[in-house]
Amino acid sequence: MKFIAAFNTALSSGRPAAASMFRSLASRTSPSPRLAARTVPRRHGVAGVAFAHLGGAHSASANAVEAAAPPAAGAGLAMVPAVAAIAALVPGQKLANGAFEVLSVEVVSEYSVACAELLHTKTGARWLHCGADDPNNVFNVAFRTTPVDSRGVAHILEHTALCGSEKYPIRDPFFNMLRRSLSTFMNAMTAADFTCYPFSTMNPTDYFNLLGVYLDAAFFPKLTREDFLQEGHRLEFKDMNDPTSELMLKGVVFNEMKGAMGSQSARFNRALGATLFPTSTYHHNSGGDPVDIPALTHEDLKAFHATHYHPSNARFFTYGDLPLEATLEKAETLALGRFDPIDVSKLEVADELRMTEPVKVEVAVPAEAVVADPAKQSVVSVAYLMVNQIKDPLAELDNFALTVASDLLLSGPQAYFHETLLESGLGSGFAPGTGYSSSRRETSFAVGLKGVAEADVEEVEKRIAETLGRIAEEGFPRERVDAVMHQVELGAARVSTNFGLGVAFGAMGTWVHGGDGLRSLRTPQMAAKLQAAIDADDRFWQKLVARRFVENPHRVTVVGKADAEYDAKLEAEEKLRVARLGAGLDEARKEEIVREAVALRASQDSVQDASVLPTLVVSEAVPREVKRWGSQQLTTKSGVPLQLDEEPTNGITYVSAMMDVTDFPDRLVPYLDLFAEFLTEVGTARYDYKAFAQREKLKTGGIGVGISTVLPLDGVGPTRVMVSLSGQALDRNVGEMFELMSDVAAGAEWSGSEKRLGLLLSRRAAAKGASVAPSGLQYAKGYADASIIADSALEHRIKGLPHVALMQRLAKDKDAAVAEVESALAEIAHFALRKERVARCRVACQPGAASQAAVDAMDAFLVGLPSGGDKAEKEATVGDFLGGFSPEPSKAFISVPTQTNYCAASFATVPYTHEDSATLYLLAQAMSTEFLHRELREKGGAYGGGAGATPIKGVFTMSSYRDPGTTATIASFEKAAEWAATKGNLTAKILEEAHLRAFKSIDAPLAPSNRGSSLFTLGLTDDA
Repeated sequence: MKFIAAFNTALSSGRPAAASMFRSLASRTSPSPRLAARTVPRRHGVAGVAFAHLGGAHSASANAVEAAAPPAAGAGLAMVPAVAAIAALVPGQKLANGAFEVLSVEVVSEYSVACAELLHTKTGARWLHCGADDPNNVFNVAFRTTPVDSRGVAHILEHTALCGSEKYPIRDPFFNMLRRSLSTFMNAMTAADFTCYPFSTMNPTDYFNLLGVYLDAAFFPKLTREDFLQEGHRLEFKDMNDPTSELMLKGVVFNEMKGAMGSQSARFNRALGATLFPTSTYHHNSGGDPVDIPALTHEDLKAFHATHYHPSNARFFTYGDLPLEATLEKAETLALGRFDPIDVSKLEVADELRMTEPVKVEVAVPAEAVVADPAKQSVVSVAYLMVNQIKDPLAELDNFALTVASDLLLSGPQAYFHETLLESGLGSGFAPGTGYSSSRRETSFAVGLKGVAEADVEEVEKRIAETLGRIAEEGFPRERVDAVMHQVELGAARVSTNFGLGVAFGAMGTWVHGGDGLRSLRTPQMAAKLQAAIDADDRFWQKLVARRFVENPHRVTVVGKADAEYDAKLEAEEKLRVARLGAGLDEARKEEIVREAVALRASQDSVQDASVLPTLVVSEAVPREVKRWGSQQLTTKSGVPLQLDEEPTNGITYVSAMMDVTDFPDRLVPYLDLFAEFLTEVGTARYDYKAFAQREKLKTGGIGVGISTVLPLDGVGPTRVMVSLSGQALDRNVGEMFELMSDVAAGAEWSGSEKRLGLLLSRRAAAKGASVAPSGLQYAKGYADASIIADSALEHRIKGLPHVALMQRLAKDKDAAVAEVESALAEIAHFALRKERVARCRVACQPGAASQAAVDAMDAFLVGLPSGGDKAEKEATVGDFLGGFSPEPSKAFISVPTQTNYCAASFATVPYTHEDSATLYLLAQAMSTEFLHRELREKGGAYGGGAGATPIKGVFTMSSYRDPGTTATIASFEKAAEWAATKGNLTAKILEEAHLRAFKSIDAPLAPSNRGSSLFTLGLTDDA
């Protein structure tokens, strides 16, 4: 349920020490929470492809998942008990007292898992289990949901099902369980053609607690009218007791979707999907269009649940080291055994009727909030319907090959469409939806440009056709294919803490339609098949591109024309519709609206007896021992402090070097984020930018630059500013990785790259302009924090709204801008990337020979860095800015032309080591669940909201997300502080639950590559 919101506000409190507001908080505290920061190198390969989701409101989390190794993966299959037990099953075997029959068993040695598919013999429900040596156990139940309109029935049902059930008849069991659990993941999601309810946890008791709550919610929800009105939509008077006051439309999903559809990207992507799928369920917005949502009735909702949320239409997925049969027996007892089979054949998604000739349409879309060139605001994209993953005999190989082809076409400056589209100057960036999507029954590919002049639309179409035609004749060079396959190998080797969730999400896209549930585990197998196919046929790529692109008649071209008044028109139309509804209301209906509103508010204000829900107890569930990663503090031969983390990284080495630039010229601060993004994009003395990108992709998992600050944990002393250069590579390629890092450190080609820099600036300006509405919460918080916290003020200058404004200025005068940026970035590189500035470095890798080789290579890299780069005398530095910062609390309203809001209020608090720091962290948990959730979401209709404490920065924030309110929300923030300060409100039970939420974050699993990263980046020891 990840949607993009819109319009934002920011508010900063003038109170310098919010801790004094909350003295009534009990003195009981948890160990100080940690904030782990790290630089993430640029990612390449199949995982970096921009998968398009043409029309699926909630499909982001259901996307094809990058193959990555589970925590215990190794070179061969280790038959630990959890794996061996599943591998020993045989087809036809009965489990759970005969309730389930084993259909198939498969050992996937590449990922050290064994998987079994089972049938619930009574109802026909399918169950897929992956046994793994992984304590982060996963459960997911999915139902095929096939909307026939855009009223949002599947999405609203997903919300309403979690509002109380037969066994747990209180309001919001789901949100109550968030604070009674140590789950590592809890959510519910509506994709284009299925709805799923996943969770994961490392605690066995917690697993079965959540299993019971999830099963009851999915199969036996209350689905009351009251919950429908809260979560879906309702009419309510502005003064709920006064039928003569203004009539309004409210509802959590209604407001969520106003935010989700409140950007040019979302509107265009939706239009693209609707055009590509004119006859099937994918034509409709499964999340709901705000224009259509008010037409959904409570009776429609209940009927949809009865036909779709049935075991006969269900797919269950489990993963981890818990015994399978115990879960099966629970599911049978709690839910499945109570059902008889039903016919669900009518719920099957029909194949899209294939077009016999291409189609072209024009649609209106919102203008971006910030644009560099008002004359270039059109969007154009060409999309192709491709592989039927259920019926196409070539589906398996073609699907994987098209994923690789998409990477070759789109990823990196050496990609074909980068040259023919992005470098043409016809647009400012790829169009929304660009990429290959395999998350639906039938796959698709789209490519196009945004920021296009109307007169250039046909030229974009022409270039797309010409590029594909050329590839259909020439194919792809083998060395480029090898680089992509190297990324596939890296993806399979990366150790992930959420591997099970990745498999769970990756399974559903095809499995709900009767396809392969293990497709996300097939990446290594498919890579081998593709290599064999390429070896066997030297025209493999030509044939594929001709068949799936050039000769494919199911092709649509969508042209989006920007309308600056788009959202204002929607708001006006909504007000007109509501006014008409109001004019047609008789007195009886008005009284009913008042009664329903009053009853809903009374319910929201009522005290719920959450004791009916299961819960963990901190003293029993939270381990007392501190996790110690055993980071080794060493020194390189050249005298640089080195942190060595020897961990089971599965054959990948991760490295980073941090340079202290606290005495950096303050005038260059606005260009720092450009430096971090562009350093690896302009080429080097040895390689032009395309050759460098190709080499980087072939030999590494990415090289990246990060800008960070290191704050004194006790609040005493200066804040240090760091530039980090990081990389990752397979152990065999560590030498080549360091060679590339040396190239960018010593020889980035700033001069002579004017055309390249101009393109990068145009794309950056467009991306930043487009980000204002979708990233409203980030900008609102950043703006609020910047007025009271020095570190946040610096961050705000580097990448906040001032940076957005800078990019628009640079985009308007590109020639002068290129010279300005070229000079600034060359100066930054000369200053920062010097051996004298290296403060410390880190290597994380497998113990043994790989470790020593990486340490030696790191030392050689550091010795080879250029020398010099001191600052000019008597020039203001970033250290001066931080040291001289004075808080100036402010109140601000930032208007963006979209339909929902973001609000943020920030309070300066105390340093990390202060005795109140952990207390404030707990307070944020309690305030979110006990007060702000009710006030902002249930009453106010915001999609989300809450409080958070950032101990490292010493800041406490309250915020709202996709919120119809502004000043009312700010008032709720003030009331939250008053609530927390009122004696008796923070009970022992609330604090117990706050501890659980806190430890959920503190003890979240870490990938081996990240173990020790907090010590390296922030100075946090195991005992801090």
